[in-house]
Amino acid sequence: MGELSRTTSGRCARRALPAVRGGFTLIELLVVIAIIGSLIALLLPAVQAAREAARRAQCVNNVKQLVLAVQNYESAHARLPAAGAFAPPEQSLYFTFHARIQLKSGTNHSWLTRLLPYLELRSLYDRFDFARHVSQSPGEPQAAQPAALLCPSTEALGRYYSYREGDAAVRFGKANYAAYSSPFHVDDYDHRGAIALFGQSMREVSDGLSNTLALSEIRTRDNQLDQRGAWALPWSGSSLLALDMHPQHDVRAPENSPWPYVFKALSLGQTQTPNSKLLDMLYECPDLVGEQMDAMPCGDSDDEGYISASPRSEHPGGVHAGYLDASVRFINDNVDEVALAYQICINDDRNQNER
Repeated sequence: MGELSRTTSGRCARRALPAVRGGFTLIELLVVIAIIGSLIALLLPAVQAAREAARRAQCVNNVKQLVLAVQNYESAHARLPAAGAFAPPEQSLYFTFHARIQLKSGTNHSWLTRLLPYLELRSLYDRFDFARHVSQSPGEPQAAQPAALLCPSTEALGRYYSYREGDAAVRFGKANYAAYSSPFHVDDYDHRGAIALFGQSMREVSDGLSNTLALSEIRTRDNQLDQRGAWALPWSGSSLLALDMHPQHDVRAPENSPWPYVFKALSLGQTQTPNSKLLDMLYECPDLVGEQMDAMPCGDSDDEGYISASPRSEHPGGVHAGYLDASVRFINDNVDEVALAYQICINDDRNQNER
């Protein structure tokens, strides 16, 4: 309102006051924007950390559910799940300095396909025709990517492996978990991990359930010729892992008197520890540049070469792993190699493994 003043005629009149200035100057706006930007910069790492903590918790829970499913399978069948549906040893066994199983033999369903009913995925399990090769089930159940097999911290959703049979190509969905079949090579017949090639009873795990590492996280690549993560296949890096810690005895032991696992010191520094910089040995390594950029080195293996793969994750410093007692632990990238070999093998003779 204006201020009252008196005129010469005695009448009151209003004198206009200067208008009140509204809004912000450009400088004030810039200051406000700078403050908001600073607050966002301070809060963003905390928000990202909170999100990663939630993703990591989900990943840990998935590992927990998987080892519980392994236990439930064993309770129902009196045996731990076999690593895969391979041809019987008399057909699939061969030798290159040690006894090996041809991992591409048989109907080739992985241990994870057998575990589906114990992960509340019975409907997916029922879609598999276990009498046929894993690539031949109607409706492509092997292309599914159940949330129970995906770690939210590690990209796998929407990634597939292209399995080729002649001119045909079949999609296999990728996931983020694999099991240990051996402390040596994935295809080793004699020295067993928790998820042995042809299965085993829990009684055969003489080292104790809390000391026996069953499974861990793995990473995938967005390349359809890279087999890593193809969960329905019992192959190296697909659903199976091995440390590549060689035993003292490379040849097959007599059937009724197997040698205990005793590590060979020449393997030290050359093993597949978590997030290893050493090569994952696969049937095919199609993208030599990309696998280096993704920090997932690999190499081609054939029937004469070794085959093994490392556990991998996007979590800083290591991987989450599940043990046969259903505990979940974080294994550091710098874990002692011999200690890890002991945890993978079901029947090592620790008295002979003095360093």
